[in-house]
Amino acid sequence: QHYFIQSNLRVMYNSDDEEDQVPNSYSQHPSSGLITPVPGQRHPPEIDDDILDSKPKIVLFGLRRSGKTSIRKVIFHKMSANETIFLESTTKLEKEDVSKNCFIDYMVYDFPGQADAMVDTPLDYEHMFDGKCALIFVIDVLEDYRDAIDKLINTLVALDNKDMLYNIEVFVFIHKVDGLSDDQRTEALKDINYIINDELSEAGINLIPKTQLTSVYDYSIFEALSIVGQKLIPELLGTFESLLNALKEPCVMDRVLLFDVATKCYIATDTETIPTTKYEMFCDMLDLVADVSNIYSEPECSTFYDGESFSSVHLDNGTVIITKYICNNLTLVCMLQETCLNDLGLIQFNIAKFSQGMDEVLATYYKSRGKI
Repeated sequence: QHYFIQSNLRVMYNSDDEEDQVPNSYSQHPSSGLITPVPGQRHPPEIDDDILDSKPKIVLFGLRRSGKTSIRKVIFHKMSANETIFLESTTKLEKEDVSKNCFIDYMVYDFPGQADAMVDTPLDYEHMFDGKCALIFVIDVLEDYRDAIDKLINTLVALDNKDMLYNIEVFVFIHKVDGLSDDQRTEALKDINYIINDELSEAGINLIPKTQLTSVYDYSIFEALSIVGQKLIPELLGTFESLLNALKEPCVMDRVLLFDVATKCYIATDTETIPTTKYEMFCDMLDLVADVSNIYSEPECSTFYDGESFSSVHLDNGTVIITKYICNNLTLVCMLQETCLNDLGLIQFNIAKFSQGMDEVLATYYKSRGKI
């Protein structure tokens, strides 16, 4: 279903030349002065491997051809889902620092499907799973998933025997569900949950993995990665949610979300659950802003968002979606009724205050981590 039947888009740019030029691979927020990497640009200097390994991590496990690398390419490299069918199977561990492209500063480990993570590869797993870590086990739902579940259980048992499991958030992506009907998806989810929980109970592991139905052909994979990413910033998530709720109530907004521009994953939301249809609509809005901005931006412009970027789309059902770039690759997306625009000045004032609060929170957070 398309919502963009009637639209009114406004994108503004700050074209003033700055006296102090920031390198091309960085962008500087005009109010806070925070310098952050530009999406898609490589930024020097190279970071020491020990520093990279100390970052929060997302670890992708699963059998061969289950879709692990496709997920990584679609989310972090903007690869088309149709192009992923040409990807070769991963034959060795691939480690990637995705902080160059998105807000959350973490590493992604992509394990080859044929490897036994705890036996076949000579890695220092205690070091690898140190700190914040999310383990994503990808199951191809179109194949016989019993072998995949056995490998998942064996991996978790091995981690538990090495006293590593207590520090890991475990997720199971039931992948490639685009090939199933709604009834088949429900049945597969129920069956896989039952088998996993039963096997873990027999193994004496007190853990209930979080399961998600995913596909690279729709926005379910972005929504699932959003939930994973939130687990890596527990010290910021509560503050972000409080700021969003403080903005939502006085402006009488229906929904308020904070999106990572580069990945289209949401970093935080207000307290209500997001229906899938609304999440798809918000992602379409971000794509629309990006496409129109690319048309009208300067050729030498390396990013289509800056401190003055603002847009609004009016839907035919009387709903308005507003986007406002905040800082550090984060964009605020608000959904409200068109009648609320009678108080547009109040809304803009509160958004400015929200942006100021975000600047202060992130400045304090980065200072505590020695980044600024």
